[in-house]
Amino acid sequence: MGRSRSFLRWVAIVAVLAIVSGGCTRSSKSVESGRTEGTATTATGGGGGGGGTKTGGSRLASGGFGDLKNVCSKGSPKGSPDKGVSASEIKVGTVTDKGSTIRPGLDVEMYDTAVAFTKWCNEHGGVLGRKLSLTDLDAKLFNYPAAITKACQEDFAMVGGGAALDDGDNGARVKCGLPNIAGFTVSAKARAGGLQVQPLPVPVDRDTVGAFRVLAKVDPEAVKHFGVFTGDLASIVIAKDADVEGTKQFGYKVVFDRKYNAAGESNWRPFVEDMKSKGVQVLQFIGEPTSLTAMQKAMKTVGWYPKYTLQQANFYDTKYAAEGGSTAKGTYVRLATYPFEKAKDNPATQDYLDLMKQYNPSGKVALLGAQALSSWLLFAKAATECGSNLTRSCLIDKAKQVTTWTGGGLHGRSNPGGLEPTACFVAMRLDGNKFVYDKKFTEPDTGVYNCDPKNTAKLTNNYGVAPPNR
Repeated sequence: MGRSRSFLRWVAIVAVLAIVSGGCTRSSKSVESGRTEGTATTATGGGGGGGGTKTGGSRLASGGFGDLKNVCSKGSPKGSPDKGVSASEIKVGTVTDKGSTIRPGLDVEMYDTAVAFTKWCNEHGGVLGRKLSLTDLDAKLFNYPAAITKACQEDFAMVGGGAALDDGDNGARVKCGLPNIAGFTVSAKARAGGLQVQPLPVPVDRDTVGAFRVLAKVDPEAVKHFGVFTGDLASIVIAKDADVEGTKQFGYKVVFDRKYNAAGESNWRPFVEDMKSKGVQVLQFIGEPTSLTAMQKAMKTVGWYPKYTLQQANFYDTKYAAEGGSTAKGTYVRLATYPFEKAKDNPATQDYLDLMKQYNPSGKVALLGAQALSSWLLFAKAATECGSNLTRSCLIDKAKQVTTWTGGGLHGRSNPGGLEPTACFVAMRLDGNKFVYDKKFTEPDTGVYNCDPKNTAKLTNNYGVAPPNR
């Protein structure tokens, strides 16, 4: 029974991570969709990124990243102004679930990115002369409280990580005064937690609906036949409810709203027949790529597909494309991060690939890795602005003063300090066994992105915690 319950919780984890973080969570060492080798190519500006004509290698060699300059630098700091800070080093921790026995390597790309960034940063002097000392906070899926206890005892801050069961510490992180420049947060409690800044915020009173909005313009009749298919777990259902609320303004009408066994179904055909009978034209499937692959195989057998299947970022996955591409039709994935397929056009994306190749060549490259890197860049900016007197309160204060952020061009423009998610998205279409940028479905207005302010919906329903005070 314990094993079965753990497995169900793991399925929820994968789906929820996709919804709130916009990243991928595969455990293999292969890279995410569209990776190119980290060669130092000349890069020109892309939407949300761009700037400069230096090659990726020369930008990194000079201490810059994307459109950011002097990310890390030398200095002559003095004293030990706060826990985890000495005159020579700053102890920082990255939490993941990479040691999970249920899902080995879960989110390992975030720790791999931390390894690469800290090596690179220290090579350029650290943060004003203080070298970064990285603590591996492996929550192993079910040991999040122990990871937080360790961090509270040793570290100045947590940076660039995330854990699936991040409400398990019962507020211990905030109680011990530990800041978190988070890579992602999952639970409603963690998303609303104190002493925290995220480069890509996911507040409980906002929903990113840009792709839904554009589809309503492209095919206004289709959105009147909206189907939502969700794993039968409360944490996933809440995210589905947010999408349903956020899309009503664009004319979406739900004609199919069902839940499936979160551990998977042995027969998807009855669900497909039900969708067909109810006239679903736009489908959002919340779960794992393997389950969508199985369902789309059933669609092929039945001989029916919705016109559009609009998916979260975790479906931007080479495994899904390879295994499910032949049976998928009209399938799109929405991203907030610059697509790897176009890395040569965007300095920051190329710099991420180069950083990993040079400083952690065996590490995993993935969307969550890029997202984690944005957290590290934000941390370095805030910590540098604190100067020699680096304290936890100063770190959070400086980070909250950042109201426009792209991680040097890694992702669409967000407002970390104002707790506003990015309004920017790109639409990627599954074309056979690969993803391609779909300009028509994106309707770009900022480089490759669509960043229309209407892409963010304000939510008023109750999602379990009080909305933030802005």
